[in-house]
Amino acid sequence: MGNFKKKLGVTVSVVGLVAAAVTFVSVVSSNSSDKVEIRLAHNQTAGSEIADSIAKFSEFVSEDSSENLDINIYASGVLGSENEEVELVKAGILDMAKVNANTLSQFDDRYAIFATPYLFVSQDHYYKAMDQSKEVQNLFTATENQGFIAIGYYATGARSIYMKDDICADSPEKLHGKKIRTMTSTTSMKMIEDMGGSPVTMASSEVYSALQQGIVDGAESTELALTVDGHEDLVSSYTYTEHQYYPDIYIISTKKWNSLTKDQQDYLKECLAKTNDNYKKMYNQMMEDAMEEAQEHGVHVYRDMTPFIEAVQPLHKEFCEKGAQYKALYDDIQSYAD
Repeated sequence: MGNFKKKLGVTVSVVGLVAAAVTFVSVVSSNSSDKVEIRLAHNQTAGSEIADSIAKFSEFVSEDSSENLDINIYASGVLGSENEEVELVKAGILDMAKVNANTLSQFDDRYAIFATPYLFVSQDHYYKAMDQSKEVQNLFTATENQGFIAIGYYATGARSIYMKDDICADSPEKLHGKKIRTMTSTTSMKMIEDMGGSPVTMASSEVYSALQQGIVDGAESTELALTVDGHEDLVSSYTYTEHQYYPDIYIISTKKWNSLTKDQQDYLKECLAKTNDNYKKMYNQMMEDAMEEAQEHGVHVYRDMTPFIEAVQPLHKEFCEKGAQYKALYDDIQSYAD
């Protein structure tokens, strides 16, 4: 896998939204079709393994021509940041987008549950809860009056700690005084503090230079950050803390969703589930390949997450205390743990 940077926006502006809309109209003007066209945008770099796996959605939808649906995918953030994509979907300008759950927490605060560290005790728990939880499904439809709903998720993996120094990040003491890049999320920032570090928020596209210049001592993400983003050239250690499983979410505009027949709606969900299952089969091997490559670059691997679980429990309590709907969502997800 080559080294390249992913373009991820961090703010939504009127100018940016208008520019994205103009770009979108110009791009799709030549893509006329007799079928019902559904335009899906995401920020994964075209040609990457993740972008290729998302492209399977279009292939799966095309398998049954009787549903009369056609998926056109716009990758690489061509229509703007994730926030801008959500705004385009809300306005009915764009039909669908795949965005991180953290982005959606700005539209419904309950999506912040996925930032709660050690919410999921294992990959199996993560998959079961996301696939079967009624409360997760309730959350998916809760934004209907805002102009969009969620109709599926994308199983991004577990986030762990990696450092410029060769450190086994297995306790708060090891991270004391260390500047750790994390996502722009109140919960994620508190998590790093509870884990002993000092959180530094920035776009993922800025992490390489931040590591290079010593602005941060480490970061937290999946193994792909080492290879796809090239961080393997700058860090010495990766500790499998597996503190967060952060899903990406497929959203669709309420306007487009309501224009579809029930059969078309069901078929879209079925194809999204099939796309996700296809990625799940690939995921573990992709992570193994990424780590093998990183180790060839001199990255040392450590595995121990136990000391952090107790340290972050106050964040679980804090989420549940936000209200009855929050606790119901938390309890339902926990019910799928082994």
